[in-house]
Amino acid sequence: MKTYGIICEYNPFHNGHIYQIEKTKELTGADHIVAIMSGNYVQRGEPALIDKFARAQIAVRNGVDLVVELPVQYSLASAEMFARSGVLMLGALRCIDGISFGAETDDLAALQKCADAVSEVSTPENLKPLMETGMTYPAAVQQLVALKYGPAVSDLLNSPNNILAVEYLKSLKILDLADKIKPLVIKREGAAHDSDQTSGRFASGEKIRQLIDDGEDFSAFVPADTVKAVNEYDDHDMLCWFENFERVILYRLRTMSPQDLFNTPDVDQNLANRIFQAARSAYSLEDLLNKIKTRSYTMARIKRIMFNALSGITKDDLRVPPVYGRILALNDKGADVLKLAGSMPENKMSIPFSSSLKDFVNKDNKYSTRAVAMTTTSSDVYVLGSRNIRPSGTDFTTPIFFNKIEGFVSELPEDLKTTAHAGTPDEVAAAREADRLEHEKRLAENGGITMTSSAPDTLEEENAEELMEEKDSE
Repeated sequence: MKTYGIICEYNPFHNGHIYQIEKTKELTGADHIVAIMSGNYVQRGEPALIDKFARAQIAVRNGVDLVVELPVQYSLASAEMFARSGVLMLGALRCIDGISFGAETDDLAALQKCADAVSEVSTPENLKPLMETGMTYPAAVQQLVALKYGPAVSDLLNSPNNILAVEYLKSLKILDLADKIKPLVIKREGAAHDSDQTSGRFASGEKIRQLIDDGEDFSAFVPADTVKAVNEYDDHDMLCWFENFERVILYRLRTMSPQDLFNTPDVDQNLANRIFQAARSAYSLEDLLNKIKTRSYTMARIKRIMFNALSGITKDDLRVPPVYGRILALNDKGADVLKLAGSMPENKMSIPFSSSLKDFVNKDNKYSTRAVAMTTTSSDVYVLGSRNIRPSGTDFTTPIFFNKIEGFVSELPEDLKTTAHAGTPDEVAAAREADRLEHEKRLAENGGITMTSSAPDTLEEENAEELMEEKDSE
């Protein structure tokens, strides 16, 4: 069994994603694919066109075996935090052999050199003088790399896909996973990341969303499952668009103090004051964005701030790494991954995985309970973003999608949990022993029939801060 992970958004799932999955299997011999996928919001600071459950189902029908949600606080974070959290979740499964990602180049050595360069120059003392001139964080980093390593290295940072590739490589090194999870870079085929051009059966996600918005045919660039889902959502006015949040965003920003805004991720004091004033004078969402945007703040950053504000996410929330993995969809092979994850030796990145958020509400673990609250709040806001407003509570009412593979012999854990535990080595050992005793008890009570169980997870604050440091970066 060889398992590769992909950190993704699938907004929407298209032919380029299928190409990545198939190429990953071809080049590595991987027979299991795990996707860590953004939930209802994406890193560019926008709502996903269709909800996370539908996107996860499409992914499993088209080559992915297990989809785990990247929690909202990380999917609405900087590229650095987005990548760091996704890589950590792959590492926490403890059975991932490699990570596959797309880039504008397939020169892994060049990307690794760029990653090392970015790590070296991205210090506060180097960045502060440049950013004080009004330069954005990405532009400042690129200039520092160019000054020390030349344009051949810094030019790699011109592409969003290359930037994420660099962040994945940085994260593998920082999390001490470089020897455990092998990176695989796949050169993008066809149109570039945000290109409005098409190439054969390939088009960028941006171009596909534009076609959908304009009511034009997009079927050549996506699998049939995506066409069906988008059309069904469109027929019921359930496609989610950024502009539909106009009134709720203005309401939220107008009821926040400058301090509330400052406590929101990606917000410095100047930006907090700027948003505070703009929200009170803006007469539309477009006017609000224009009043806030400057050369120092990218539009994606501003949009992420708005959805973080709507979901009540704070800077403190990003100081804690992922404390659980919420399963959105899987097939028989995905169930095998979960069973293996639950049987591997534990380490400091062990976290529980389950299909039910209720399993993570734990009065003894404030981090886990807080993460559940952010997820449910963000989902309840998300359903306001379509013309047909849907009921809240979808995180608790939408069933898990399981795709049975014909002829595949597998036993699906009834509760869709792993026996992974979080915490210190002593805490993990104690939880493991408790599981063993419970297992023996159930065997005795049920005549030798039992099911997978998961003990409550714990996470020490010092371990959380050791695994992930928040940086106020773009």
